[in-house]
Amino acid sequence: MSEKVALFVFAGPEIPCRLMHALVFALDLQARGGEAKIVLEGEAPGWLLALPNPKHKMHGMYGKAKAAGLIDAVCRACAVQAGAVEAAEEEGLRLANDAMGHVSLAPYLEAGFTIATL
Repeated sequence: MSEKVALFVFAGPEIPCRLMHALVFALDLQARGGEAKIVLEGEAPGWLLALPNPKHKMHGMYGKAKAAGLIDAVCRACAVQAGAVEAAEEEGLRLANDAMGHVSLAPYLEAGFTIATL
């Protein structure tokens, strides 16, 4: 499979199924030979305040996706709003602000990715 999908997650911890599905979809696509990237935008950087905790129910899946390099970027402006800049840095995640403070779609589209939002 040669599919390339960038999953932009906008929902924060109040809607856990969206991040869970982004993790599932990205891991599944990669396992099938495709390429996936997860971008945390909107309320989603708030997840970084909880997911590093080994007791969090999605910690294991988050850890697999992170170890596989599937979490590509965290919106800097949104991380500031969520108080999650330090958490993103501690997790070694790239903070991006190339579109008026947010993550630009352009590099993903130029690289042939299909954009999906959750």
